[in-house]
Amino acid sequence: MISTKLTLLVLFSMLYWKITVQWKNDWDRPLNFQCSSRKSSIHQIVSYHDNKMEDRRFDFNCRHVPSVVGPVSCSLSGYVNDFDAPVLYSCPNGGYINGHCHRNCSWTNWVNDWDSYFNYFVPSGYVIRSVHSIHDNHREDRRFQFEICQIVKH
Repeated sequence: MISTKLTLLVLFSMLYWKITVQWKNDWDRPLNFQCSSRKSSIHQIVSYHDNKMEDRRFDFNCRHVPSVVGPVSCSLSGYVNDFDAPVLYSCPNGGYINGHCHRNCSWTNWVNDWDSYFNYFVPSGYVIRSVHSIHDNHREDRRFQFEICQIVKH
């Protein structure tokens, strides 16, 4: 009985993960993602590392930023690092990743360990302004942390 319950729980968990996660990149392929609305920002980042492929896949979810009013100007930064190189990118001019922010910014701790899955949710009322990532050649993986900023209400 316990074995049956455990099996059903595992199957349900695998099915839920398969349905809700839509990977935005494939193995050893570029990652290009942008929120569909200019008045949205990334609020969830999901990622896992596969030791066989020695690569990481990502999924993102966006949410509306309620304080954004009027026209919004968006631009792509282009590549911000080379292969196996660190990433430290901050949006210029008080911007955030696909939007606009401004006060009470702070850095998260590392959101993942080496070779591990992560599912990071940006707290309500905050947006991601910066991304910092380091690479380890021995592990062939990255760790990530984010600078998050409180949204200024208009």
